[in-house]
Amino acid sequence: MIVISGLFWIVKKGVKMGNQKRRDKKNRILLPGEAQRSDGRYMYRYTDVTGKRKTEYSWRLVQTDPHPKGKKKDISLREKEELIKRDTQEFISYTAGKMTLNELFDLYMSVKKLNADTEINYNQMWNKNVRERTIPNSVEIKMLRKYHFVEMYREMQEDECGNGTIILIGKIINALLNFACEEDYIRKNYAVGIVRSLKIFSQERFSLTLEEQYNFMKFILTHKTYKKFYWMFLFMIETMCRASELAGVTLDDIDVKEKVWDLNHQLKYKNCNFFIAKPKTRKSERIIPLSQDAVRAVISQKQILMKEGKLENYKVDGYKNFLFLDSKNNLMTVNKIDYWLKKIVEDYNKEEMDKAEIEKRKAQLLPNITSHILRHTGCTRAAERGMDIRVLQDIMGHNNIKTTMKVYNHVDDARLQREMERLDALRLSEMA
Repeated sequence: MIVISGLFWIVKKGVKMGNQKRRDKKNRILLPGEAQRSDGRYMYRYTDVTGKRKTEYSWRLVQTDPHPKGKKKDISLREKEELIKRDTQEFISYTAGKMTLNELFDLYMSVKKLNADTEINYNQMWNKNVRERTIPNSVEIKMLRKYHFVEMYREMQEDECGNGTIILIGKIINALLNFACEEDYIRKNYAVGIVRSLKIFSQERFSLTLEEQYNFMKFILTHKTYKKFYWMFLFMIETMCRASELAGVTLDDIDVKEKVWDLNHQLKYKNCNFFIAKPKTRKSERIIPLSQDAVRAVISQKQILMKEGKLENYKVDGYKNFLFLDSKNNLMTVNKIDYWLKKIVEDYNKEEMDKAEIEKRKAQLLPNITSHILRHTGCTRAAERGMDIRVLQDIMGHNNIKTTMKVYNHVDDARLQREMERLDALRLSEMA
């Protein structure tokens, strides 16, 4: 009887304890998930839409509670709960919206399948131009507004970032915020159209003029240091190839007798290692017919390698004996090619300005030249000579003919004049 009574007492006490509501130090009932720590701080535990357990904190339970002295002002716990519940109902992750733009970039790069070129380019551009900027990385992505991006782009202009760089960063940021909207981290992308509204437009040139190309190639050929690269740049212009394709060309890829280049790979450099990769797109894997100048470049470069004892040089992923090496006879990289182009232009312009001052004439300076501009210079020259645009598209390795048309239809004053002279000559021959 005593045992039964004792058991009844225990059960009764357990029911009473189970029904007891948890309260804070002011004797207010706490809702499920809420608690108050010994130091008086409130906390709310919940599971977000991604399935992760999260915790929010506040020194106040409700909005009417006073802010404790010496503590950082913040909204109350119940207000935070309302935001979380609202966002959960709309399938928006409250926690994800609190990440910074840098964290969003890192997440985007980890989940998106980008090709090797794009991934390297995005990382380099972001780390160099955005990663260390206070604006907008000091603000949670859900709080980012137009004025944050306006301030960032203007700051980049003050830092003398090129228009092309700002435009690319703008495209990356738009991609990031569109991704965040798709994943329901934020409700709206406030970066749309900001770069254009600031009238930041690309100043990149499609190609060199005939005169610029002549001055560029002549300077290289007659320069003690740069003449080593003459045949490489001639080959690049004539074949209209990409820098990574140029770096990867081997002696086995080219058939001099048939005058063709079997372009089926490119040479990449990442994390201090060289590796072979497939061409940029399916269309980029192609057979390129070689002009007389391109064949001459191959033969002349082969003779240089033979003279320097470098005909048999490196082997990377089964590919060996690369045609073009750098100044120290190491494998070439895209960055090295652009580095040498920059140095060549700097030295040419310095020498040309000195000559122009002595001769009291206007200096014929070279513009900024990149491997991309040399590729399009070759395309422009072929278009000027009347090459069929479909043939040109295949040689360039463009997936879309619209891309080729952007270069094909690029017209400068010299090209206009030559075309008019050609029509005049044709008209005279018809009248004769």
